[in-house]
Amino acid sequence: MIQNLHILFLTFAVLIFKQKKNAAMGFLEQTVKTPLKERYFPTSKSYTTNLFGKRMKFDPPSRLVSNTIYIKVQENGDDAWRTMDAVEILQRGGVGIVPTDTGYGFVTPIDSKTGLERLLRIKGLHQCKKPMSLLCSDLSTINTYCYGISKHLFRILKKNLPGSYTFILPAKTTLPNGIIFDSKGYKHSWKRQTLGVRIPNDPVLRYLQDDLLEKTPLLVSSLPLDEDEGKQLLNCSVDEDASWCKEVDFIIDGGHRPYDGSTVFDMTTNEPELLREGIGKVELSM
Repeated sequence: MIQNLHILFLTFAVLIFKQKKNAAMGFLEQTVKTPLKERYFPTSKSYTTNLFGKRMKFDPPSRLVSNTIYIKVQENGDDAWRTMDAVEILQRGGVGIVPTDTGYGFVTPIDSKTGLERLLRIKGLHQCKKPMSLLCSDLSTINTYCYGISKHLFRILKKNLPGSYTFILPAKTTLPNGIIFDSKGYKHSWKRQTLGVRIPNDPVLRYLQDDLLEKTPLLVSSLPLDEDEGKQLLNCSVDEDASWCKEVDFIIDGGHRPYDGSTVFDMTTNEPELLREGIGKVELSM
């Protein structure tokens, strides 16, 4: 009797072993056949931005709020204190839209990697090293992230800022790395050699950045013009399907702003070199 029980037990153990072995071999075979990309990055639907007409491989990280916050302020900035609702979001690394003296732009804090990734994916930027500009509050902030500022260059910056200019300067190692997406949608880090800096002369932005955010530098990328309207649209009710309406955390509407862009100068050489004519005068104050 005992011998029969022993044989039965061994037979049962062998069956269990074979089942586990077959399951393990099946899993291994499936794993080998599965591409490495799908093994570690589950397939996600392609992300298409209707507004910008670009296709990205993966969805951007989710926003920080359940619904996009819409903040309406006066054009002259008299009630710019209303932008306080955007402060906590930016301090958490969020993404929003703010007015500048050359139009509206997407912004995120300079040290927010998640915010930068969201901004790039919202705009559908891939396979290019997008030169985001940096919104600064003063020349001291510019000096923190750029080098090669001689006395002559310092005088030029001081006489023309705040203003509708973007000055390109050599970047210091203190500048956080940028992000680039390859053709497959994967992100990679890259080190910038130059940086476009701005100190816009916009009352709403100046109050938000200088007073409420305590001079926190913000990466910025312009909000493109709507092809049908020929202007920058801020009211999401105009186009509820526009991707950025659903992806940004907040929109600060300060009324009409010119959208001809800033005048861009390359300051990496001995003398300023005009790269693009915008709202700022092409003849700098010396």
